[in-house]
Amino acid sequence: MKYLLKTTLFFWMVVSSGQTKLELTPKGFIPLEIETPNQPIDKLIEQSKGWASYYNKNGSDVFDVTKNSLTIEAPYEYAYYYWNLGVKYNFDIKYSLKVVFGEDQKYTLTFIVKEIYIDNVPIKTTVANFFTSEGKLKDDFKDAKPSLEITVNKIIRSYINFIAQ
Repeated sequence: MKYLLKTTLFFWMVVSSGQTKLELTPKGFIPLEIETPNQPIDKLIEQSKGWASYYNKNGSDVFDVTKNSLTIEAPYEYAYYYWNLGVKYNFDIKYSLKVVFGEDQKYTLTFIVKEIYIDNVPIKTTVANFFTSEGKLKDDFKDAKPSLEITVNKIIRSYINFIAQ
């Protein structure tokens, strides 16, 4: 029984550590390349459309649909936060997820934060503003970056798991 528990724990650690995570850089999120599930591309396109409406309860827009790609745009509430003088500020985003299914059994996900909102009002801040001109994270955004990365990776994991079914 102990052996089974240790083996299960080991495999769980290997699988969870093997999942790719997106990290915010001064240029945004670097596109992610993943193995394509063993399904026809037209079915993956339809599943992607299904995920868009399933995951984004506040509405989504699917556009630029081709035979091997599509773009999903949707809002996300409480996408990230930061603290200032003991007060927590929550921000919403509007994101774009571009999906391109390649011929080489891989597909590419490109995640872009299009707009940032506070209390349903768009603000001029972009994710590039989180960084200095030298590419260092600004002190004001030390909470914002990891909280946004958690949100983005949650969205990406949901998409990957949904179309893998």
